Amino acid sequence: MAEERLRLSSRPPDMHPPKRPAPITADEFDQAMTAFAPFECTPHLAVAVSGGADSMALVVLAHDWVRQRGGRIDALIVDHGLRAASANEAALTAERLKALGVDAHILQWQGPKPVNGIQAAARRTRYALLDGWCRTNGVLHLAVAHHADDQAETFMMRVRRGSGPDGLAAMAPVRTLAACRLLRPLLDFPKSRLCATLQARGIGWVEDPSNSDPKYARTAIRRELADSIDAAAGVLIATRRFARARHALETETARWLAAHATLDRTGYMVCDTRALAGTSAEIRLRVLSRAAQCIGGKAYAPEIAAVERLDAKLLAGQGATLGGAHFDPRPGGIGVFREARNLPAPTVLGPGAHHWDGRYVIALAGEMAGEMAGATVLPWTAEVADAWPKSARPVWFRSLPAKVRPGVPLIRIGAGYLAPRPGSIENNGISVHFAPTMPLSGGGFTVA
Repeated sequence: MAEERLRLSSRPPDMHPPKRPAPITADEFDQAMTAFAPFECTPHLAVAVSGGADSMALVVLAHDWVRQRGGRIDALIVDHGLRAASANEAALTAERLKALGVDAHILQWQGPKPVNGIQAAARRTRYALLDGWCRTNGVLHLAVAHHADDQAETFMMRVRRGSGPDGLAAMAPVRTLAACRLLRPLLDFPKSRLCATLQARGIGWVEDPSNSDPKYARTAIRRELADSIDAAAGVLIATRRFARARHALETETARWLAAHATLDRTGYMVCDTRALAGTSAEIRLRVLSRAAQCIGGKAYAPEIAAVERLDAKLLAGQGATLGGAHFDPRPGGIGVFREARNLPAPTVLGPGAHHWDGRYVIALAGEMAGEMAGATVLPWTAEVADAWPKSARPVWFRSLPAKVRPGVPLIRIGAGYLAPRPGSIENNGISVHFAPTMPLSGGGFTVA
């Protein structure tokens, strides 16, 4: 049987021609930005710019907004290198931004590209590049140009995938990344008004042909929504209502975690088995999802169906793995620790901060750079165990549960090893902090 699809009723033609979309005013954009306050006295924003109408409209509105406050803006252009013309388009966008008085930086996706799941891989890489630039440059706010049409498309895609209430709340106005806040100030504005904003200023933009490529599911949904203004408006109302429910559930989940879970600074957690079994199914699933995302170091929450399977196993007293995190039932509690698989390859450390495995931030003090030249960060393995005598390992590391050790970063210098204790002030110039991509609670919404 062919998959049943949601059908959108078309709006009957009006007797009068539709009004021409109006440009977004400075007051409207200021009101949208007020939802993200507070900012610094002189705010510094990074804006992701693809060169399309959406992001070009955002950058000109944001540029005006920061200038009124004595701040500054940096435009970040990610060149995915997926099309032959992408480098030229990135350069053209940078030139247009320069003409507007905006500093632009082109970030390139280096290395091989996957054959399958290219859009998802490109999204992960794009956010990693943007977040990394913000970390390196000390920028706390990253604005992206998702708008009302994108929000409606996201809702429809998630309905068809059978998403839960989190997914149906679609994109959140603000989300916490590893180094900055991701802001979406245009979610209440349709694309037609973004285009009108640029046309009123005589600013051009680049059209990405992939946006109309029929091989992508979003393209078909975009066409359906374009045929029904009423349906698109109803979808946006639904996302706001689901967002209210999501916020309330997230708050209750944070309360539960504060009361019944313990998060160790070395990157594992323990939660009360009886309390978990005794809470409502919705909160229990959220606790498990948050734990998997935090301890596994992932940027996105696992699929709800996978969380439900994990829940069933834990209620039956069985251990299981989800999203790189292993859940280990034990008397009195469930231990959650990083799975000893797919850990990062050894990586040479240099000056500055390094985000390791989506869970730790490792930094060398400036004066240590010479002394630590060639230092490599790596996970605990059987080879490390053979090469590093037990007597040379610090007491705190020896006392860790054996299942926790593989997920703790070690430092190799020449033939020797160090285990800087996360969060300790006794690391002699090496700073190691457990700072997962998505914190256990308090990090805002989890669905991007």
